[in-house]
Amino acid sequence: MADITYQIVPHDNGWAYKLGDTLSEPYATAEQAMDRARNAAARQKIGKGDALLAYPAPDGSGWKFQQIETDKSNSRL
Repeated sequence: MADITYQIVPHDNGWAYKLGDTLSEPYATAEQAMDRARNAAARQKIGKGDALLAYPAPDGSGWKFQQIETDKSNSRL
């Protein structure tokens, strides 16, 4: 089973989601980037696993993590 972690990071005067070394386009808020990351993760096909969304804790204490269900069907985009 593959593990996928999306990170929400500052990018280009806004926020982006990051998977590995790849950044999304910038969004105005971290919340918008999280919504787009959830959407992208929901469409991932990683077998029986799920994706993990990592984002900066609002209190600045490090990272928060949220598990996201992924598409386990055989459909293709």
